[in-house]
Amino acid sequence: MNAESYPGQNVLISYLKHNKPSYYGFLINHHDIIFTSITTSNLKDLDNIWTVRFICEGKDLPGLQDKVISEHSSRYAKKIQIFWQNIIKKFEKENLEPAVTDKIPATKDTSNAITNFCYGILHELENKSNIKPFYKCIERSNNKVVRNPMDLLTICSKLDNEEYTNINEFERDMHLIFRNCYTHNDMDSKIYHLGEELESIFIKMWAEKTQKEELKKMQNNDIESSAKVLIEKNINQQKVELKRVQDDDVSLFTDHMAKQFQILKQNKDDLVFRNVVSDAFCATLAYKNLVTGNILPFIKNLKTSLLSRSKMSLFSADEAVLQAIVEGLLPRKYCIPELFLVMDGKKQKGSGRFGYSDIFVVKGTGDNNISLELKYVLLVGLIKKQKNDYGANDLEDLDKTLEKEDEEFLLSRPYSFWSKEHNKTKQMTISEMLENGINQLRSYMNVIAKGKTMDYSSSGIIDKRVKITKSNSNKLKGFVILVIGFHRILWKPVEEVISNYSYYKA
Repeated sequence: MNAESYPGQNVLISYLKHNKPSYYGFLINHHDIIFTSITTSNLKDLDNIWTVRFICEGKDLPGLQDKVISEHSSRYAKKIQIFWQNIIKKFEKENLEPAVTDKIPATKDTSNAITNFCYGILHELENKSNIKPFYKCIERSNNKVVRNPMDLLTICSKLDNEEYTNINEFERDMHLIFRNCYTHNDMDSKIYHLGEELESIFIKMWAEKTQKEELKKMQNNDIESSAKVLIEKNINQQKVELKRVQDDDVSLFTDHMAKQFQILKQNKDDLVFRNVVSDAFCATLAYKNLVTGNILPFIKNLKTSLLSRSKMSLFSADEAVLQAIVEGLLPRKYCIPELFLVMDGKKQKGSGRFGYSDIFVVKGTGDNNISLELKYVLLVGLIKKQKNDYGANDLEDLDKTLEKEDEEFLLSRPYSFWSKEHNKTKQMTISEMLENGINQLRSYMNVIAKGKTMDYSSSGIIDKRVKITKSNSNKLKGFVILVIGFHRILWKPVEEVISNYSYYKA
């Protein structure tokens, strides 16, 4: 037998190999093994823990997960409940200890509570969505090595071995699964959409469970205990910024958060309020992914926003409209639109001396500052090559056609537009437009990396909205986002640039 990751693992594996698997059958046949594996801190979630273990060890057995879920909702449900009640009653009688109450873990001293809390999350996810594809990570995807592989089996193993010192570590591993899913799968693939569905459920579930406990403690005037949980989730990032500006202290922030949680509770049944909060969670998640270099969740939010516009807007939409939409999808605290740059102080004004980077995203706790270059292709400039007489319905039909068009063919399409610089209509392919955006972004990023310039005769950032300080080297990443109509979005990364400065929104 191999060394066990948890008491009873080898018995469970053997049972699954040699029997027609039944979760309730395993409980009855191996009552003694299960009883000896109990600790005083995991009584509350025994069923969750063993359900997840049962499914994880039998991940390769067809239909096992569905069968386990079925057992929990069929005539066996009551039997399973009675089984665990008897187990707990027997344990408490022999140890003369009451079952522990639910609590949110936060320190190394509560490792068993961390395990139980996180297993409870996994168990609920299994009941609400199909998580089987995420049990085992494929370390090579599309002939590319997954740099930071993570899957549910690894998470279960870390829980069983008590490797998590706080619940945030578990949360980060869960989001790593989804980031890998988005990075290594096509946006139109089934697994990509399944990842989005599962992450959305996880975010809402996580917020609900953690905030519920925080609100409960605040209502009991247990501010000190509440502050510890808040620090665990949010305050580390806020303390860094509070120290930087030196105009507040942690207690003020804690009071502010307490008020926010109170508002959440008061409006928990308000559908409009819940939708707004849900949108805020999605926007925050997209920002957090963006500063780590994963733009896909942000692209998804952008497309959702574009598709909410009317077909009549296809006549008037342009880069200014796109700029406004993108600004609205990013936290104002970290977004600097139209960053003012001195590109080359030796050139004359109007001849390349100044430049404006469309969107500059400063990092909070992420790894990278991000520069975005936005390009918009008006459908009017494409349809003119096909017909002279067209209306909103024609533009809408073209928009839907372009959504599924082969990218190589799409990039080769000729595009007509009015050039203010040359005061006439010009033509280029979409590919040329994209390449121009890439070159433009490269030049902006090289200037941003130089830090602040004090005058117009050199090169660097001249924008007063940015505070810049000398720092250790860090990465500046960039993406060109090219939107065609409302249904098709292309994006391309550019080479990273190393900067020796830190950037903050003043």
